[in-house]
Amino acid sequence: MAESGVARRGRAGPHGPRGKPGPQGKLGPQGKRGEAGPQGKAGEQGASGEPGPQGTPGPRGEQGPPGSLPPIEEVMPWLHQVFQAFEDYRRQREREAAEREELASQQREALKIFENADLSGSDFEDDGNGGFYDEEHRKKKDKRKDEKKNKQKKKHKTKNIDEE
Repeated sequence: MAESGVARRGRAGPHGPRGKPGPQGKLGPQGKRGEAGPQGKAGEQGASGEPGPQGTPGPRGEQGPPGSLPPIEEVMPWLHQVFQAFEDYRRQREREAAEREELASQQREALKIFENADLSGSDFEDDGNGGFYDEEHRKKKDKRKDEKKNKQKKKHKTKNIDEE
């Protein structure tokens, strides 16, 4: 096998260095600006901040010129109202004092009647007839009381005798 007429190829050699990039092209001319877009919606308002510290008061102003007094025609109706209100107040106080005095005198009269009343008398006892006693009824009641007392005395005497 020797030599046949076809030559063999050998191995490929190493690659050579790559070429360097060339200069870039220039930028083209600037294009026209586009139309402005629609206005965006306003955002929500933020929370208000805390108020700042109170400033120092300014200097006091000068006193103005004295004013003129109103004419007496303007003052008279007001004065009439003031005096009328005072009269009404005074009459009301007098009326209240009179009412208090009237009440006090009624209380004094009632107290005198109560102090002078005979509470032990039969006028204040209940007889079942609406509080009115006739003389006959009182006498019967007194008689019954006396009889009860006599019975109690007799019992008491008989006990004392039996004990002895």
